[in-house]
Amino acid sequence: MNLYKQISLIMSLFLLFVLVSVMSYNFQSAKKYAQEELANSTQNTATYLSISLGKTGAETSEMSTMINAVFDSGNFQEIRLLDTHKKVIFQRNNSEDHIKVPQWFTSMYELKTPHSTATISSGWKLVGTVTVVPMLDNTHLKLYNNFLSLLESFFFFSLIAFTLLFFLLRLLLASLRKMTEQAEAVSNNNFIINQDIPSTTEFKEVTLAMNKMVTKVKNIFEKEANSAKEYHKLLYTDALTGLGNRNYFELKLNEFIISEEIESKGVILNIFLEGISYANKSIGHEKVDALLYELCSVIKQQVQKEENTVIARLDGTKTSIIFTNRQKEDIEEISKEILTQAIVLLEKLNLNADKCCIKITQLRYGSNDNVSSLLNQIEKSFSLTKKNTIFFINSNTETSINIGTELIKSRLNAHAVSLAMQDVYDIHQNILHAEAYVRLYDENKNLFEARDFLPIIQAHNLGVQLDKNVINHALKISASSSSEIAINLSLDFLQDASAIQWLKERLRTQGRTKVFNFEVSNHVLLHSIAQANYLSTMLREMGHNFAIDRFSIDENSNLNYLQMIQPAYLKIDSCYLRDMLKDENGVTNPALQIITESIDAKIIATNIENSEMKGFLQKAGIKYFQGSYLGEVRLV
Repeated sequence: MNLYKQISLIMSLFLLFVLVSVMSYNFQSAKKYAQEELANSTQNTATYLSISLGKTGAETSEMSTMINAVFDSGNFQEIRLLDTHKKVIFQRNNSEDHIKVPQWFTSMYELKTPHSTATISSGWKLVGTVTVVPMLDNTHLKLYNNFLSLLESFFFFSLIAFTLLFFLLRLLLASLRKMTEQAEAVSNNNFIINQDIPSTTEFKEVTLAMNKMVTKVKNIFEKEANSAKEYHKLLYTDALTGLGNRNYFELKLNEFIISEEIESKGVILNIFLEGISYANKSIGHEKVDALLYELCSVIKQQVQKEENTVIARLDGTKTSIIFTNRQKEDIEEISKEILTQAIVLLEKLNLNADKCCIKITQLRYGSNDNVSSLLNQIEKSFSLTKKNTIFFINSNTETSINIGTELIKSRLNAHAVSLAMQDVYDIHQNILHAEAYVRLYDENKNLFEARDFLPIIQAHNLGVQLDKNVINHALKISASSSSEIAINLSLDFLQDASAIQWLKERLRTQGRTKVFNFEVSNHVLLHSIAQANYLSTMLREMGHNFAIDRFSIDENSNLNYLQMIQPAYLKIDSCYLRDMLKDENGVTNPALQIITESIDAKIIATNIENSEMKGFLQKAGIKYFQGSYLGEVRLV
């Protein structure tokens, strides 16, 4: 029971006690007054009757007539006339029950029946006595009517008292409710400052203490977030140009190659400034640095409209751009424009074109490649390229997958997708959940992975339909699955309000038989934070989880969105995680772990390929792992 209810109950009981006591006292006073009034009235009637009977000259007929007149008023139970020897001369009785009030009411109190007697004298002669016994009906009725009036007053004053109590408590406890909301927000990792400081001393002290605590926790989060961003920048950013460095390029390229998404295929555009030694001698190091900075600015300007690209400066002379889900023809214009503007920059500095020039190469990558071989091919491609030209080289391991658009559409319309699963383990080898990957079969039972058909899905705007197929299939097989299932959602699905509503209804129909985890990539989330926040809130209310896949720090955004969205876990590439958890001296850097712990989110290290990586991360405090070393992707 909350404090509001406790105080309301105590005050209500107190008011009830006071009102009942006052009502009881008033009723007892009324009863006492009625008893005294009844006795006085009876005695007055007896006295009046004795005087009147004495004037009759002791004539029995006249006295009986007078007694009958008085008795017939209906207010008396008995009138008895006795002579001097106590012998009854005349008597009238009324034995009928005339009670006009409920019996339960009369049983609540005791009303004594008075017997009043008066002596009858005719002159100096004593005639006898008259005894009068009143009827109690009228007194009971008066008391009953008085009781009803008191009851009406009781309810009226009770209503007023409880109404005033309600508003008084709401006024007094308004600040307490705000403190409760603040405490609940903190428990949900939402740090809010209560600006309405109450005037009540005790509440004021608690509010200020809560604000101080929230400010402290918030500052810790922001401090660690800034620390993590700065460390990310130190590890993966080129100091001169602000682009990614070689480490960042290798990290992202490996992430794309092993991805199940459309990023697993694309083109790498490489820009090489040949003759930098000559340029340093001719115009000086400062102007060369300015040249490199301007060249990188040109590159950024040309690719700024491209989605999910990675720009990195591999060394002092080489810059590479990864275009995911692109073909050579898609970046032809960009390549030409970069080359043209780069030549203009060199000409402005009057550098000899034979000694200092630009070489651009294009290299296609695919899911069968590896980072080291691609880097070697990039280096070799520059030796094959003529000055101020663009050269294209195919990947040695590139293969072509033939899957038709009509096949994909027919499989989606038939709800005939398949799923492959990969388990996520904790440090005790217990399964946390299984991540679902979509697969398709053609009419010849040939299996296609997601990376093979996702470009067609995206090109024909079939992302929402594919996600619905995956969700339906996952819900269907969940009954036979011993673990929770994690499902990846696309950007199209996340940004489609009708699709989110469909998911809500679908989960409500399914019931809470099993928890489902819905993941979106960090890149997708940063494009739709508001929609992700809505989806996360909806899933939590329904007992399911929202999570972030392929998480990495984005230098262009702060990490406050983690507090707002409150993901259940973050999936982070093991190589990136390894780098972020240790500093340049090999000392553990806990910033990322402190951030996730402050929002009650788990860290899941992905792409675990060997025991050494798992051992290092486990020693660093990571408790959840996913990768081929622990369990291969299996068809279900």
